[in-house]
Amino acid sequence: MTRAATVDDRWTYNGLRSIRLENQHISLDVLPERGGNIYRVIDKARDLDLLWKSARVLPHIAAIHSDFDDHWAGGWDDAFPGGRAAPNRYGDRLPYMGEVWTANASYTIQRGDGFCSVTTVVTTPVTPAELTRTITLRDEGTTFTMAYRLRNIGFLPFDYNWGIHPSLSIRPGMRFDIPATHGLVDESDDGFLGRPGQQYHWPFVDGFDLRNAEFSDRHSFALHYLTGLTDGWVAATDVPDRRGFGLRFDRELFPVVWFCLVYGGWRGYYQALIEPWTGYPSPLDEAVAAGRARILLPGEEQTTEVSAHLYDGVSSVSALLPDGTALQ
Repeated sequence: MTRAATVDDRWTYNGLRSIRLENQHISLDVLPERGGNIYRVIDKARDLDLLWKSARVLPHIAAIHSDFDDHWAGGWDDAFPGGRAAPNRYGDRLPYMGEVWTANASYTIQRGDGFCSVTTVVTTPVTPAELTRTITLRDEGTTFTMAYRLRNIGFLPFDYNWGIHPSLSIRPGMRFDIPATHGLVDESDDGFLGRPGQQYHWPFVDGFDLRNAEFSDRHSFALHYLTGLTDGWVAATDVPDRRGFGLRFDRELFPVVWFCLVYGGWRGYYQALIEPWTGYPSPLDEAVAAGRARILLPGEEQTTEVSAHLYDGVSSVSALLPDGTALQ
């Protein structure tokens, strides 16, 4: 018998309100006081949290312009309106990883026939924007969806660089499949995962196949921008379990994937991020100068839907279909 999907906002974690959405396959925890951070995505078949957590930082409220890395407890954030701290076109300083993660989101929950949902709304303090996201989980299936609406609620246009930022818990033997054709190394430490400024044909950099996760004792890290997407999806497969997690998104809106690999080389962490973004590089002013930022005029809005899928039965992914089926 199928158990109905449920939503419950009577939870707390480390003093923060936590909203739980759950069906028989997936459990999600959302922290509205942390900008709607999705702190957990549990694959119930394996009793496994798919999202990376810091062993040294618990989720908490931080002030705007705080250093994201110093306060990063893990999970899944929306990064808007940019990555690294940078000025906007009016000279205002934008925070590192944007204005959403430090915001207190208002929220509403809904229970319907065959589904439940939570809608979070964040109004950003520097950029005149409102970001609304509705997470919907249905009674059946191993998919949840995120419907977004980004609105300019001010009287001036603004530039933006917006990223879907899940940090994945990884282990050796995992594989990352991304339908990209080209890569650019933004930053790295020892050059094992490429050198800053290096361009290459995905997935090989200096003969190394970036699709295969390394061990944490590699002591390397790098951030790459992957472009030339032939479709709008990313997938991370736990090869020994033949089970994985992927996203589908609009590649016209999100034409680049930021691919961040941390194999023990940055703060002693072990994680990977496969993030659809609207542009690059990370600082918004540089993305504007390169012609890769988007603009929203007063009163305009941008809507999109991103779907998240658990899949099984494959050790690599050649396509992630709209229904969540992963093809070998």
